[in-house]
Amino acid sequence: MFGRLVAPICVLSLLAFPCLGQTQDAPPLQAPATTTTPASTNAHGAPPKKVWTNEDITGTKGGVSVIGDKRNQNYHLTPNQPADPATVARIKRELEKLQTQLDDLNMKLKAFKEFQDGEPVSTGERDLSKGINRVPVNQQIAQLEEKKKTLQGQIGDLVDEARKKGVDPGQLR
Repeated sequence: MFGRLVAPICVLSLLAFPCLGQTQDAPPLQAPATTTTPASTNAHGAPPKKVWTNEDITGTKGGVSVIGDKRNQNYHLTPNQPADPATVARIKRELEKLQTQLDDLNMKLKAFKEFQDGEPVSTGERDLSKGINRVPVNQQIAQLEEKKKTLQGQIGDLVDEARKKGVDPGQLR
C-alpha cells in the first residue's frame, strides 16, 4: 500500500517543482568541444593543393615548363651519338632467333590446345620427329607457357638494351 502512495507523490513533485533545482548563477549549457578541421585543410592537416587556371599562369614571373619547348634545353630528345652498326646487327640477329623460337613454341601450344579440346591434329602424313611422350598434355602446355614467358622476357630485355644503346626501333625490323 505504501508503494501506491509514493508513486503519485513523486510524479507530482517532479511536475510541480521543476524550478527548485536550478539556480540563477548557473552558466548556460554549452555544446561539447569538438576538434574540427577548417575547410582549408584536408584530413592530413596539409593545406589544399592549388588549382592553376590560365589567369594564374599569365601572372607568373617565369614561365611554365612545357615539353617540347625549345627554350628549355635541359633534356635531350635524341641520343648524342648514333648506335654502332655492329651492335644493331647483333641485337637484330638475336631478336630474329628468339622470335623464331617463339613462333615455333606458339605452333606447339596451338597443337596441344587443339588436342586437349578434342580436335583432330594429325594431317595423315608420317612425321618422324614426333614420338611418344608420357607427360600429360596439360603439364606440357604449362611447360610451354613458362618457356614462352621466358622467351618474351628475353625479347623485352633485348629491346630495352637496344633502346639504352640508342638504337631506333625501326632499325631492328
